[in-house]
Amino acid sequence: MDGNTGFMLWWHSLCERQDWAGSPGERMLQAAKYLVRAATLPAGHHRYLEFLHAHPLMRACVRRDPRLLERHLHRFIHLRWRRVDRLRSVHCHYRYLLEHWPVELFEAVYVRGGVTLGDLQLKDGSHLQLFLRPTIAKGCEGELSIELAEADGRPLYRLVLTVIDEKPTMAIGCIQGPTGDHARERVRELTRLMHGMRPKQLMLVLAYAFAGQCGIERILAVSNQDHPLHGRRRFRADYDAFWQEQGGVQTADGWYELPEVIHHRSEAEVASHHRSAFRRRAELRWQAVQLLSDALCRVPWWFDAPAQGEALESSTRLPGGRGEALWTS
Repeated sequence: MDGNTGFMLWWHSLCERQDWAGSPGERMLQAAKYLVRAATLPAGHHRYLEFLHAHPLMRACVRRDPRLLERHLHRFIHLRWRRVDRLRSVHCHYRYLLEHWPVELFEAVYVRGGVTLGDLQLKDGSHLQLFLRPTIAKGCEGELSIELAEADGRPLYRLVLTVIDEKPTMAIGCIQGPTGDHARERVRELTRLMHGMRPKQLMLVLAYAFAGQCGIERILAVSNQDHPLHGRRRFRADYDAFWQEQGGVQTADGWYELPEVIHHRSEAEVASHHRSAFRRRAELRWQAVQLLSDALCRVPWWFDAPAQGEALESSTRLPGGRGEALWTS
């Protein structure tokens, strides 16, 4: 690419911004901050602009979310990351999904703003919806959200993930439930309606299913101390306890590495008077994973998965190059 074309990439990254608000002076200040930050890694930022410009779907992504041009210049996923780490991860995420997702799914999520996976029926006959959605405005926790929502689309739970490495690795930057004065009561009610299954457990199961479908071999989850919102008043989550409960092992660089397999009790380990609820939980998990897998279009390793009845006794497992297709119950 010649120098004139390179200059135009930077120029368009300034002129096409529709999200900078305020007076002309305020917008100029935001533009100046963007340029100063980007100038700290000029070659890397330039290659990133080339990537965004070269693919029509990425150009459409930027039109929907101009902040994508500078996501890596702000706090993102991990508090200790440098700008070059953030840039590498954002770039990797979109490149990986362009290579592994159906075009229609990528366009639905990142250009049109989300896709409905389907409905899950609860104990009382009511329904929840599952969605795949892009990051929220100025989101710093990741690039893709798996969401569990009310029947009217109002979000209840979301797990935010990003594919961050050439050796396919998922980084979980957020797993968040209801907020507000009655949040705990709503979580308890949801757990009851889901036959005793905690909603955030279902969200993690879906993250493992996503990893399996997309060939991701490793799952990392950010710790409390290194969450990008750590120290902010609105950050109240205790992720560490949940990751530890799932068998996560804390690393020296502020992650929890989650196990290759999520273990679940077999039906034989459950008291006889609880087995009916156990089977209903397993069925609900199966339905949720099926909705996700249908959207992602099954990859070859999935074709050898055991039948439903057998799968309900198995465990979630990452691919890891083993060719195995076992997953959650």
